Amino acid sequence: MAGALALVVALGVFGWRWQASVRVAAIDVVGAAHAAPDTLRALTRVDTGAVLYDVAPVLVADRVRRHPWVQDASVMRLPTGTLRISVTERTPAALAMADDGTPAFYVDRYGFCMPLSEGASYDVPLLYGLADAYSPTRPVAHDVVRDVLGALPASAARDLVAELAVQPDSTLQLYTRPTSAHGAIRVEMGQDAIGQKLGRLQAFWTQAVQPRPDTRFMRIDLRFDSQIVTEEETSSAISASPSARAD
Repeated sequence: MAGALALVVALGVFGWRWQASVRVAAIDVVGAAHAAPDTLRALTRVDTGAVLYDVAPVLVADRVRRHPWVQDASVMRLPTGTLRISVTERTPAALAMADDGTPAFYVDRYGFCMPLSEGASYDVPLLYGLADAYSPTRPVAHDVVRDVLGALPASAARDLVAELAVQPDSTLQLYTRPTSAHGAIRVEMGQDAIGQKLGRLQAFWTQAVQPRPDTRFMRIDLRFDSQIVTEEETSSAISASPSARAD
């Protein structure tokens, strides 16, 4: 027993000395497309030559997550001396536009902002009214923007939407993509139940807009619970249509 105990102690001492001798030889970044690997390495605050097993993976991962393009990160210490950083990047849900009409930054479905990056090109709706909302660490403060960005990627209406516009009163307007039969249509979304209204828009589009290619819809108003109100070019009056609910 004494011999076995001595062996365990000896192995423990050997293991401790081995861990203390392993130095960081390289910092490997996996999964980064728009976040520059050198920038992520700098965020780790780990120098090559540091004792590998003195590096705290949880702390390093938290530092890497501060990059605006990084949604999540994990860190592994490999016996070869490599510190491996695996990142999951954010996926843009909209492209925020500046007041002068130029692209400003991307926004993901959770409202987090990502700077423009060379090679980053996404077919997402243009978003107006957020020129002063950029923050690299906090989501946008507009509740209606977070609601629509959260609901749109999973909505059947996502392919209909070309533009989103936050109004001064914090209500939301969207514009549909032009088609061969219809131009862009302004849609009044209001401030609440955005996911439900996207479902109503998709149902109304299928039931009332597509079957009428000769009618030009100027406006679709979804702010009312009991009806969908439309303004059409064929009439100077506003006509009310029965509510086309998603269910």
